[in-house]
Amino acid sequence: MPMQRVVITGLGVLAANGTGQKAYWSSLVENRSGIGPITLFDARDLPSRIAGEVKDFDPHHYLDPQTKPRRMGRFTQLGLVAAKMAMEDAGLAPHSLDNIPNLLVVMGVSTSSMDLIGKRALPYTAVSAVPHALTSAIGYLFHKAPALVTLSDGCASSLDAVAHAMRQIQQGQHEIAIAGGSEGAITRYVCESMLACRKCSMRNDEPHKASRPFDLYRDYGVMAEGAGIVVLESADHARARGAAIYGEILSYTTCGDPAGSREGGGMADAMRQALANAGLQPGEIDHVNAHGPSDIDMDITETDMIKAALGAAAYRVPVTSIKGATGCPMGAGGVLQLIATALMIRNGMIPPTTNYEMPDPRCDLDYVPLHPRRTLIRKALINTHGFGRGNGTMIVGRVS
Repeated sequence: MPMQRVVITGLGVLAANGTGQKAYWSSLVENRSGIGPITLFDARDLPSRIAGEVKDFDPHHYLDPQTKPRRMGRFTQLGLVAAKMAMEDAGLAPHSLDNIPNLLVVMGVSTSSMDLIGKRALPYTAVSAVPHALTSAIGYLFHKAPALVTLSDGCASSLDAVAHAMRQIQQGQHEIAIAGGSEGAITRYVCESMLACRKCSMRNDEPHKASRPFDLYRDYGVMAEGAGIVVLESADHARARGAAIYGEILSYTTCGDPAGSREGGGMADAMRQALANAGLQPGEIDHVNAHGPSDIDMDITETDMIKAALGAAAYRVPVTSIKGATGCPMGAGGVLQLIATALMIRNGMIPPTTNYEMPDPRCDLDYVPLHPRRTLIRKALINTHGFGRGNGTMIVGRVS
């Protein structure tokens, strides 16, 4: 049986820099950051008091009271809203999927409901606090139970979830899937944990300038939250129902860092393998959506890995990171990159790397400073890297 082509037909997003496609895209294009002072808890005594929070989020504005959002962790609330947005964008109502015999839901998260853990235990806490809570909540939207899968491997989690769904559709196991990830872990304990490993920007006086990937004056990344969900379908299924298509997922590869290498040292291998699996040469890539967390060391490593994987083509391809606008939303980061890339392909435009102002001599690629760039994107490459030394590379193509 030939492999099925897999396309993206729906996008749902809630991020620090915007809720909904329009606001999210506008922020990226206009070089606007969503980082600000922490409001979800009292952080006045912490050395880093900034984060990328989803603004003015009230789940009751989006969710039916019958879903009992008060019993959910924040990451479940965010992800469930993003799932509903993605299905609406794809032209699908939950009841319209009741006749799909093999619907698949795959979510990626890097942690649990940290806003519930440690608080007074209630009858629903045991179910609401686990990583699988979001996947389960999305499954309850449908009358017919779909297959439910939850993956967790750090910041690569959501892109791995999309890749798992892609492979299932390629192999003919499913015709349609809802995939992505969510994080809502801006809590005192998690922020203190990130501070303990010295991975937080201290730019409290200018939070909107704090996350600055590849910039000379970066001082580590900024923790964030958010959710991104995509609807994937076989190309035949999408065309049969007349769905609009954002792009096609061409390949995905994941690999760890080699023993003894620096953090992120496996990114070059992930890129090489993804290119090989897609049957592409480095010069055929029109854009690299970088992991780019605004980390002093990781941004240099990723730059080196892009050069190692793409060779001379690395200096000709635009490389950007969205994390200047979104912050680092942990396991949701990869799918937020995918959504941004899908919008770039559709709009024929690469947003600038937010807050990239002063070149770092050790990061010497084209990071699209200051202003968006109009260009036709036929093939785009997306990088992710997670704590635990996992790397993922996805290649997405334009569908003509």
